[in-house]
Amino acid sequence: MGSSVQADAKFLRRVLFGLVALTVMTGALAGFTTVQAMTEKAGTCVLFCE
Repeated sequence: MGSSVQADAKFLRRVLFGLVALTVMTGALAGFTTVQAMTEKAGTCVLFCE
């Protein structure tokens, strides 16, 4: 029974770190796009251009 508890703890730790990493990446992308939108000049488009 102890090994299953350790396996569950490892799994939950990986899920937590994955969620933290995803949150950091999402925040970085949101910050990048916000800065890009605030400093955008006519005719300059780097990401998701239409």
